[in-house]
Amino acid sequence: MGMEAENVVAPEPRIFVNIASYRDTECQWTVKDLFEKAADPDRIVVGVCWQYVPGDDDDCFQIETRPEQCRIDKIHAKESRGVCWARMRTQALWRDEEYTLQIDSHMRFVPEWDRVLLDMLAECPSEKAILSSYPIPYEPPDKLSDDAVVTIKAKHFNANRVLAFTSAARPIKDAPASPEPSAFCAAGFLFGPSQIITDVPYDPHIYFQGEEITLAVRLWTHGWDIFSPNKVVIYHDYTNRADRIRHWKDEVDWVKINQRSLARVRHFLGIEKTDDAEALMELEKYGLGEQRDLAAYEAFSGITFGDQCIDGEPAFQEEDQEEIPEGKRRPHVFNIIWEQNAWGNAESRSGPGSSLQQTEHIRQRLPEVFRFLDIEILADASCGDFNWLCEISGDLQIYMGFDIVPGLIKDLREKHVDRKNHFFTVADIVTDVLPRCDAIFSRDCLTHLMLEESQRALQRFKESGTTFLIATTHANGQNAEIKTGGWHPMDLTAAPFNLPQPIISIDEQLQGSKKALGIWRLADIPSFDVTP
Repeated sequence: MGMEAENVVAPEPRIFVNIASYRDTECQWTVKDLFEKAADPDRIVVGVCWQYVPGDDDDCFQIETRPEQCRIDKIHAKESRGVCWARMRTQALWRDEEYTLQIDSHMRFVPEWDRVLLDMLAECPSEKAILSSYPIPYEPPDKLSDDAVVTIKAKHFNANRVLAFTSAARPIKDAPASPEPSAFCAAGFLFGPSQIITDVPYDPHIYFQGEEITLAVRLWTHGWDIFSPNKVVIYHDYTNRADRIRHWKDEVDWVKINQRSLARVRHFLGIEKTDDAEALMELEKYGLGEQRDLAAYEAFSGITFGDQCIDGEPAFQEEDQEEIPEGKRRPHVFNIIWEQNAWGNAESRSGPGSSLQQTEHIRQRLPEVFRFLDIEILADASCGDFNWLCEISGDLQIYMGFDIVPGLIKDLREKHVDRKNHFFTVADIVTDVLPRCDAIFSRDCLTHLMLEESQRALQRFKESGTTFLIATTHANGQNAEIKTGGWHPMDLTAAPFNLPQPIISIDEQLQGSKKALGIWRLADIPSFDVTP
């Protein structure tokens, strides 16, 4: 009895391959290749959402491969609502297979790809591991590129303020010994335990742009760890075939659908809130997980969605700051940010941190602090678009708003012309000494400057003879070197600033953040060398 039990061989784990295909003649050959190249084709099940036009697309169905192992959801192309909607339908074809592989409809495979994937997944140091990256190219029918391993990298925030990606390829001889951790995933090559289907069901309300970054964030916040494969498994057709039709070529309302989808992506990632009920449909079902939060993902990935930064540097402009003279760099950068609304907030061009929602707590606290410290004359450096401070500045004897953007100052003068005790002036806080007053207020400003620029600004504040400094600081922040216009969670009490502990600290009470307004006596802060 014992000997018989020892000889029992566990069944091979099954793999569900899900494919969304839109009028693509290559899909039939993709299915054929994946079965022919599998080490154990009997364990493979394919689910296809096949969107096509009967009669017009008969060339998509010239062959059938192992039809008994394929589950087909046939949809007239005119009923399709885009790729994510189709991927949601493919997931509905899953029947408890242990693993799932999501691919596009135009792919080729290496021999024994199923075994390669399972072995590689077992090498990942996580109980909830996923393999994903951009596949290397092939040209139909079977011209394969040289083998390489690919890593996905953040590229920039595009004109729709959605993160776009690029990739870096290494020759296979330079491949790492095991899969490497990644913050990003590819929708056209994603492999892992099928629990991801139940944990993170595909969001059918995203049209195309934003599919991969929202998927990566959702997977990561649900506790899944993404790894870049260190072996070649699959190839992708990136050519612009004449016979390949895109959904947006057929869908007459695709612009409207896409704009609503983009609003959903921006809302989900905290870039820009929307009150469009259709854009927010079922967001609770397709939202963030509870294992890790968005702030933790930003720290892990180096992406700051609200400020449109990558690794602390602005990622919405293409100009090389090094080619701009130092004296013109700051005006140039912040002019672009203001003119393009580069931080992508509908309420305030100064970014989501200047919204009434995010400043609710400090708007309640600051008036009592002003009274306690006898602050009647305030210099705001920099004032930005004055979106929220205008709610509480009326009780001051004099308010002076300073900003480096001339057009912004012009707008403020016109908008607040009736406020006779309010003055708005162009100034560069790095080089200009502000008038002596009771307090210099600098919220969310130094965090967008280079470290050396921030030190020079602090010295200029000190030289003004002003009594108090009120500035943003982050407990246990990271004083990273960034480009002008970038962002980092600055801790003014840490090197290279080393300010003493603030005499008063106002926690901004933002979820997932240790952001606060610290208050110091300027006479107590150290002096800084401002020699150019």
